[in-house]
Amino acid sequence: MSSSDWMWEVQQLLPEGATLLPVILSSDKTHLSTFSRDKQAWPVYITIGNIDKSVRRSPKRRAVTLLGYLPVAKLQCFAKSERSLQGYRIFHYAMKQLLQPLVEAGQHGVEMVCSDGFVCQTYLILAAYVADYPEQCLVSCCKENRCPTCVVAPDERGELLDSLYRDPAESITAIHESVTNPRFADEGLREIPEPFWAKLPYANIFACITPDLLHQLHKGVFKDHLFKWVATGFEDEVDARFIRVPPYQGLQIFKKGISSVSQWTGNEYRQMEKVFVGIIASLHAEEPRIIAAS
Repeated sequence: MSSSDWMWEVQQLLPEGATLLPVILSSDKTHLSTFSRDKQAWPVYITIGNIDKSVRRSPKRRAVTLLGYLPVAKLQCFAKSERSLQGYRIFHYAMKQLLQPLVEAGQHGVEMVCSDGFVCQTYLILAAYVADYPEQCLVSCCKENRCPTCVVAPDERGELLDSLYRDPAESITAIHESVTNPRFADEGLREIPEPFWAKLPYANIFACITPDLLHQLHKGVFKDHLFKWVATGFEDEVDARFIRVPPYQGLQIFKKGISSVSQWTGNEYRQMEKVFVGIIASLHAEEPRIIAAS
């Protein structure tokens, strides 16, 4: 993250000599049991962008720590029509309590001892939020048929067009003026009185949302779109080519082809991507532009 434009842009906004600590949050509501009272947990994790990605992603290095648990309530005290909205509000209220120390740490900084032994005035700024699509919409205060980062219309998602990023200040104003401000309905916002990110210094929550690589890239762009588009009508030949892939270190061999795979995970998608170009070579000999586009 140290080489990103965001880090340099925020660094210029801080006082001279300040040390920037980009905060990375992640959350994921998890089912603990299905048959025994439908138990769920909602953990929130935190790490910082100053730590190298190879270290952050290694469980053995413990560079990511548990920040807290969000409440998971059935909210039966509310009418059914109100439960969803009240659940969204509880999420933002709880996150606001968890992240309250970041307000002071982002405005005035806090002294920390760095790895070299020197004491630095560090500023903790929310830089990224990792979540799946439903939670991205929850964080962004938008409906689940909307893009959590931009104002593209619901029926234009997936189209190759330019769209404006959501603006935090304008979104908060629209939420507070939900009855009179047309942006509230036009941008598909939800009536959250005070989003948890509203007072976090230098934070743009819509720029913090990271892509959901599994569902958006590996499963979405590659498997559900590109692969289906290229392989339609050639399913048997594609299976045969996957079977004939020679063994090599680091490659998964699909001994029965890919049509027999019943449960897909991120690993299967990545293994397919490694040999995809070789698999589709000469598949559309009469139309080489298809291969070039892939």
